[in-house]
Amino acid sequence: MQSTLTQSQTRTYGPIKYADGGGQYRITAKVRYDDQCGNGHNSFSITGDIDRREKMRWRDDAGGCIHEEIAKHFPDLIPLIKWHGCSSDGPMYYLVNTQFLVGERDCWGLLAGESRQLRNGKTNQLAWKKEGPHGRPSYMDADEQPEGYVAWCRIGDGKPRQLDAARRAAIWPDATDEELIADGLAERLAARLPALLEEFRFAVESIGFTF
Repeated sequence: MQSTLTQSQTRTYGPIKYADGGGQYRITAKVRYDDQCGNGHNSFSITGDIDRREKMRWRDDAGGCIHEEIAKHFPDLIPLIKWHGCSSDGPMYYLVNTQFLVGERDCWGLLAGESRQLRNGKTNQLAWKKEGPHGRPSYMDADEQPEGYVAWCRIGDGKPRQLDAARRAAIWPDATDEELIADGLAERLAARLPALLEEFRFAVESIGFTF
């Protein structure tokens, strides 16, 4: 979706003072939609800062993506929190992140117990190993198996499906488990992206920002 590239576009909310556990605090929320990162895309973020009162001074206590605290003290900002990390192109790494979280493959792309021979990252040759004296193996990279060597493999750990995290990554809170797990997820994600970006644009403009 076309967006007007902006170097700095922010709004600050607060500070709001409050008491908690006998301490005195103040919280500020900051909403941003711009290209401060300089990557050619406007992106949205909502972050906060909390200070604690100590001996007549305010000192840093917490900050960053403290969305639970922001929601507690700035309820009007709750509808915006889901857009944190979204850019004018869509949620950050929309397809890759969502598919990874839905799947059962680990960060190496392997299922639990699955084996894959390693490759040298520089030469792209297959990796081989041979047991040596005193339990010290030797290694070799070659396109074909050297005599006396066996494949040097990585064994996958796999991972559990993380469907709630996938819903957050895709900004698709009402997605059913079946919609996420069934074949063709990439196509479904692509099909819903235009409507998602229209909703995002409306949210950005609702607080007075230029999209």
